[in-house]
Amino acid sequence: MVNVIGLGYIGLPTALMMASHGVEVVGTDYNEELVATLNAGKTTFKEEGLDELFADALKSGIKFSTDYQVCDTYIVSVPTPYDKLDKKIDPCYVVAACKTVLEVAPEGAVLVVESTVSPNTIDRFVRPLLIEAGREDVRLVHAPERIIPGNMVYELLHNNRTIGADDPEVGEAVAKVYASFCQGEISVTDIRTAEMTKVVENTFRAVNIAFSNELAKICRIGGMDVAEVIRIANKHPRVNILNPGPGVGGHCIPVDPWFLVGDYPETANFIRLALQTNASMPEYVMHRAH
Repeated sequence: MVNVIGLGYIGLPTALMMASHGVEVVGTDYNEELVATLNAGKTTFKEEGLDELFADALKSGIKFSTDYQVCDTYIVSVPTPYDKLDKKIDPCYVVAACKTVLEVAPEGAVLVVESTVSPNTIDRFVRPLLIEAGREDVRLVHAPERIIPGNMVYELLHNNRTIGADDPEVGEAVAKVYASFCQGEISVTDIRTAEMTKVVENTFRAVNIAFSNELAKICRIGGMDVAEVIRIANKHPRVNILNPGPGVGGHCIPVDPWFLVGDYPETANFIRLALQTNASMPEYVMHRAH
């Protein structure tokens, strides 16, 4: 059985997807109202295909509870905000969830952290919990989510996944759980690499967006049409510039790249400049509007 911890925008679709593909799943959340809504047969947010997926999962026997379960696999999917001052990740939700898992997990259970974290977060904040609790028998895995709001159901099915584990055999076993529904390629690697690749994916996009935003400013000063410049430049087979905009939205791209800046403040200079460029765009657009 799999106990999915955290039934928000990532955890709920993951739990539903696994359940609808034959995995025995219990979804757990501390929010009693949210759990009651799910148990009443209603979803808690709107997403294309989610209601149909929810109906399939209910038919397959998914359950929802505020209690952590005794089972062999746990998937922690809780928020990971960052400190607005030092830009470092705030792992409080991950730590709290993992602590509670360790209180109920049987010997040899697998603890999968699906929340997006900065490199070394599991070594710094989760692994010590196992040592303090005398639960080094629990196997740690990181399987970062890779889906976007608005297209979650499709991307859960089709996006490639990464599984990071201390023990490759454990990693392969977890990969089989995800392969119950994932039609993309599943790469098994070590935990730190899995942590880094997820943050790098979102950082790449943030930097690309910053480049286009800076181009927009340059073209404005130089009297050029940035859209036309990008359109023609993108005809080159090795160029793919994104479009500029009034800032960066979504759950991940405005947040995750700051993890690298916070953890490597003396090194992540280029990333910091890119994020500052993106952060400047709302004011820049407002100034132009006036």
